[in-house]
Parts: sequence; C-alpha cells; structure tokens
Amino acid sequence: MIVRAEHLHGILDAVPSKSALHRRWILNHIAGASDAPQGFCDDVRVTAECLQKLGTKDVLDCGECGAALRFLLPVSLLYGGASFSGSDSLKARPIEPLLNVLKEHGAQVDGAQLPLSVRGALRPGDYRLGGGISSQFFSGLLLTLPFLSGDSTLTWTTPIGSLGYLRMTEAMLKEHGVSVERTEHGYRIPGNQRPKRLPLSVEGDWSCAAPMLLLGAIAGSVTVRRLSPTSLQPDRKVLDILRQCGALVRVQGDEITVMKGRLMQFKCGGADAPDLIPAAAALACACEGDSVLYKLERLRYKESDRFAAILKLLRSVGADFEPESDSTIVIHGSGSIAGGTADVPGDHRMVMAAAVLSACSAAPIRIPHADSVTKSYPHFWDDFQRIGGHIDAI
Repeated sequence: MIVRAEHLHGILDAVPSKSALHRRWILNHIAGASDAPQGFCDDVRVTAECLQKLGTKDVLDCGECGAALRFLLPVSLLYGGASFSGSDSLKARPIEPLLNVLKEHGAQVDGAQLPLSVRGALRPGDYRLGGGISSQFFSGLLLTLPFLSGDSTLTWTTPIGSLGYLRMTEAMLKEHGVSVERTEHGYRIPGNQRPKRLPLSVEGDWSCAAPMLLLGAIAGSVTVRRLSPTSLQPDRKVLDILRQCGALVRVQGDEITVMKGRLMQFKCGGADAPDLIPAAAALACACEGDSVLYKLERLRYKESDRFAAILKLLRSVGADFEPESDSTIVIHGSGSIAGGTADVPGDHRMVMAAAVLSACSAAPIRIPHADSVTKSYPHFWDDFQRIGGHIDAI
C-alpha cells in the first residue's frame, strides 16, 4: 500500500476501547454471559473466542494478543485450567513471573512458554510479583482473585509500569459490582464475589485515536468523537504531547479536535503509555527541533521489539535521529522527511506510525503489512481516507 496525507480534514468516531472490552468480556463471561464476538477488532475477537472454549478440551489460541494470554492464564483456573497456544511473536513475550505465582498458589503448569497448559484451581492467599514487565499480570489476577473461595492480597514488589491500565481494571471491577481495596503497593481482595453482567458498550479507544489526532496536528484538522477526556486509559496523554509541541487542541465534551500549529520539539516518556511511542516518534519528525523519547524499555516486549522497530522505521524514511541509550531516542526534527518504503514489521502500532509519517513526507510512503491494523482498528484505512488521506495499491 502506498499512502499520502497532505490536506486532512474530517470527523471520526473512535473505535471501542480494546482494553475496556477485554476486561468487560471476561467479567461478563464469569457472570454467565456468552456474547458472540461480532464486529470487533482481532484482539477482542480472540479473547471472546477463547472465553467460549473455557471448560472444554479445546486449545485457547491467543494469536498475537498478549492481553488475552496474560488475563486468561489465571482466569482459566476458575474453570479447571486450559491449554494455550499463540503466534511466534506472542511466544517471545514474557509470562514466566505470572506462571511462577500461579504455581505458588496451587496451579499445575506444564511448559515455560507457548504452547503450555495450566491445570487445577488457585488458592486464595498472598500474591506477590515484580511490577517491571507488565501490568497485565496484575490485571489478570485482579480479574480472578475476587472469585476464589477466600480473601487474597495482591502486591507489586517493584515499581509497576502502565499503572493506568491497572486502574482501568479496578474501575471495571467496580462497574461490575466487584469490590477490591487499594493498598500502598497493591490490593486487598475479598473472595466469594460474583460480577454482574453489563452491556458491551464501552468508551472510545485513545490508543487508536492517537494517530488520527496526530495527523490533524501535522496536516490539517481532525475531530475524533466518543473519547472521554477523563479516561483512565494511559494514551490519553497524547493530549499533553500535542499541547506541548504546539498543536491546537480543542476539547468539547467527548469530541477532541486537533488542528495544525507551529510544531516544535517535545519530550515523551514511554513507561506508562508505551503504545503511544511509535506514533509519537512519527510526530517528532514533523516538529522543529530535538524531541526526546525516553524510558522505552518496555517497548521491547510488544508485538515486535518496538524500540528496534522505531529505529528501523525512522532510518527507512530518511529521518534524522540517534539512540542515546538502549531506552532513549532523540529525533532531530526538521518538519519533513524524504519518504520511501517504510521498514515495519507486521505490528499494528508501527503501521499506524508509518501512516502518520506520510503527513510530513516529501514523497508517498509505501507501507507493507498494512492490513495488520485489524488487530486493534479494523477500519483504520477507511478512516484515513475519510479525513482526506490517499491510498494507492502497490
């Protein structure tokens, strides 16, 4: 696919939050619902299909979805356990700390990486693990421990990244009538609870809206509706980045409008919102001056090694940048790049970043693996064209 984005203008509706749907679908299933996964992104469909197989002998194929695997490893033990498989990229994503804590509390684990199985039942008790790799370990346990036969505690023994996603899980539990008590480094969790079933309607997805808002900042004016300005989603910080770099931002209820301004350098950390960094790197190329992306360690554990993938993408389109360390990238923005063929893996966030780069590129950008966006945003390219982006077949 060859894309160009020059004069953009339009109004879009945000896709439903993938993060919220994972959590809602799981809690609804525990409450006894069996909703069919129709019309949602690939990741949500994977979670829903895996839930339908719980309690059977079918293998739960988590595809490329880290949330499905890390949430359902503990949740499956509410149903006696399950066998899990997944893509090669998912096999490379760390799960050992979660497996260890499950074993410590009664689960039988066969395998250290995919394919593997967990069997048995979890005991209530004190659950402790480090917070540095993924908040998804903790969200999976929060979605499980309230439904055990006794009370538990959940504690992170080292600082936790992406705490906002854990707060989303906490808030979703509350919506479903499940109580957990926040402590300084974790939670106290009463057992013997049961969630209530709720409709699948959820707030809009800030992670998917971010590339569209950035396109507005670079090349025109884009409005995205159905976004909560008070959302707990970490990628809501895209508004802070846009304001910092000089874009014009207007918030009216659940409508966010971003218009082109004089874009200058900015700084953005990746500890709490790592999914935002690929698109932020693209924005930095459209800004004047040296933008700094830092605390990028967790990018290595995504659908691809996104730290390395960002460097390859920037190099392939002629951007001026340098990695200052193994967790920091400085992008020397000049407002434009040469363009060419984007070196991106089949990673939805990297493909969306390449689309953002097309708004500041002197030449059209050829993007391989363009259909990988269905993982989180099935009609991304339709919306790209709706605001004035151009697409040519290869």
